[in-house]
Amino acid sequence: MLDKLDEWFAEDFGKGDFTSQAVVENITCEANITGGPGIISGLNICLALLDRHDIDYTTDYSDGDTIDSPLIISLKGKAHDILATERLLLNILSHLSGISTHTNKIVKIAKEANPNVEILATRKTLPGLRDLEKEAVVHGGGQTHRMRLDDAILIKDNHLNLSNSIKESISLSRIKYPDLMLEVEADNEEQALEIAECGADRVMLDNFTPLDAAKTIKKLRQISNIEIEISGGVTIENVAEYAKNTDFISLGILTMSSLPVDFSLHVI
Repeated sequence: MLDKLDEWFAEDFGKGDFTSQAVVENITCEANITGGPGIISGLNICLALLDRHDIDYTTDYSDGDTIDSPLIISLKGKAHDILATERLLLNILSHLSGISTHTNKIVKIAKEANPNVEILATRKTLPGLRDLEKEAVVHGGGQTHRMRLDDAILIKDNHLNLSNSIKESISLSRIKYPDLMLEVEADNEEQALEIAECGADRVMLDNFTPLDAAKTIKKLRQISNIEIEISGGVTIENVAEYAKNTDFISLGILTMSSLPVDFSLHVI
């Protein structure tokens, strides 16, 4: 992660902060980072960045905390160092806290409808940021689906289009990777029931309406104890309806559509 921080800093710094070098004496100064409201995420990586640039800091927050006071971090260090790291610090906090805040809102709504449902992040993450974005979801009260393709078997529509059948795909997966969780995506009720009958660990109901999902889940519960996941078409407006009967809901919008939380840095 320190290598990433150095890379991100170099991307912004270029050949130097020419503005600060031209107009600001490199004296020791203090500054405050303020922001919110929301659920904070990215704090640990920001503190590592401050350590990397010999900037002293104090904070009363930890990742996953609700922002109940706008003062996030107090800084003390050389003026050029604080000004050079400002944008990277704020970008990290804004982006990751946006994910954790959005996730927290969805988790609260879903768990009001069904305390046992789990909200999952997908692999729809920005390249190079997956660990941090998935961690931000956890800070907001969610969980993660697969981190990588080798974490579990997930047979989707394209796999089925290139294979002979659901039954054979499940059988081959069990033989090849017997220790991995095995999930299969269903596009309709008939597929979902077949997946359950063929012994998958979990079925993903993809792009079902709330009504169709409820009907299918009722039938699945009658024939199997298979885990049930809903994905596709889920929003903050309809998540409560989907959450009532299912075990898991996976949402790409957690990492791809979360609005940033506003943070700012001011020298004092």
